Amino acid sequence: MNIIIRQSFWSTLIIYLGVVLGFVNSIILFPKFLSTEQIGLIRQIISAATLLIPLTTYGVNASYIKFYPSFKDNKNQKNQFFLYELIVIIICFSIVFIFLNIFFDSISNLFTKKSALLFQYFDVFILILFTLSISTLFESYLKARYDTVLNNFINGVSNRLLTALSLFLFSSLLINFDQFIYFQVIIYAFGVTALIIYAYQKEKIELNFNFKSIKYKIKEIFNYSSFAFIGSFSNIIVLNIDVLMVTSILGLSETGIYTTAFYIGMIIEIPRRAISQISTPFISENIKENNFKKIEKNYKDVSIHQMLIGVLFYVILILNVDNIFNLIPNSKEFSAGKDVVYIIGLSRLVIMVFSYNSELISFSKYYKFTVITIIALAVITVTLNFYLIPEYGMVGAAYASLLSLIFFNLIKYIFIKIKMKITPFSINSIKTVLVGIFVYLAVLSIPESNNTIVDIIIKTTLSSFIFVITAYTLKISPELNKLIKNKIII
Repeated sequence: MNIIIRQSFWSTLIIYLGVVLGFVNSIILFPKFLSTEQIGLIRQIISAATLLIPLTTYGVNASYIKFYPSFKDNKNQKNQFFLYELIVIIICFSIVFIFLNIFFDSISNLFTKKSALLFQYFDVFILILFTLSISTLFESYLKARYDTVLNNFINGVSNRLLTALSLFLFSSLLINFDQFIYFQVIIYAFGVTALIIYAYQKEKIELNFNFKSIKYKIKEIFNYSSFAFIGSFSNIIVLNIDVLMVTSILGLSETGIYTTAFYIGMIIEIPRRAISQISTPFISENIKENNFKKIEKNYKDVSIHQMLIGVLFYVILILNVDNIFNLIPNSKEFSAGKDVVYIIGLSRLVIMVFSYNSELISFSKYYKFTVITIIALAVITVTLNFYLIPEYGMVGAAYASLLSLIFFNLIKYIFIKIKMKITPFSINSIKTVLVGIFVYLAVLSIPESNNTIVDIIIKTTLSSFIFVITAYTLKISPELNKLIKNKIII
């Protein structure tokens, strides 16, 4: 557990540094220097590439982490396993590339004229898709070794610093918008290059084309990857289809507003990413050893700590929504996204509350169940978006996301409860919700300051102080109480 805590702590710090940078980029710089249509274009290129990553990686991210414990003590097997996964990505990317080129016109016809600009940068989309696909393998390579800090630094800090640099160059008229878009390829290429160099220095990778020593496992790896691919693709659809459909139905300008609001709402989920990343190899190893007592304890620990952070951040978020939108240049254009923030924030909180139930099922013998549920979820999500977006606009997309995630997580919770006899919840879960409500009502009653920044500082500070003190008094988390007593984190 110590390595999980240490890696999660440093990863969370890095991720939140990235959040600050992302906030500056998305909430201040993007609206100041780009139109809503231009913002929508950039977001849609990334979202479309993310949507296709499961197709180009074919479950590699999950299969590498699951099967690495079987090969980690044999250098030759590790190298062969890595090369096998690399070849899978190259083949799958090639198939996707050919398919997209053949059906380019048919795909472009699915979008409104308001989104036509998207298809002028098809080459940018392809290059970003390729770099993200290769990154997936090297990120999994490092995750399997309990090393997530660089992954988070690249995705959260360096990418956003370079994005800010590209915005500076664009705003200074040193590059035009067309060059600004192509600069995004450089950003992602830099990230994957850093991952490759670091991974090689951590443990020298030797490409061994003789798969003899892992031949006995290839069929099992392929079968698992197939199910992981279906599950991953459906999951990506769930997480990205709203952006795609907002673009398709409403246009790039609405996408720019929606994705900006979406970014604000999803901030509360950031710590879950760090904990989930470092927990996946822990789950894989302990399931392999059939150590469910250890898993259950960690399952509960992760849930309560994610819930504590999530509830606190959601309270801070909804108390400061108006202040945050006041900070956005041209805020009137983006004000339509306020309701999206509330709904998306709540949907991210739902994910955090249920701990790592998806990962737990995926690495267990019941992994096929994840595929069934995620396919059902994808169908429900697409259907809800299809009906709600035309009726309620971008708010409809946010509601579709919330309703789908509640349904999905409840189904997985019930399954884990029945099959594994474990649950992430306790009486402390209820206490945490009550503390959140208490803090919200307490801070809401305080008079607002006329200065936006001062008001954010006051509300955030008071919310954090009251929340932590109340949680400490109620002894919701022994780790939190110990942390406060010792005044030290590691």
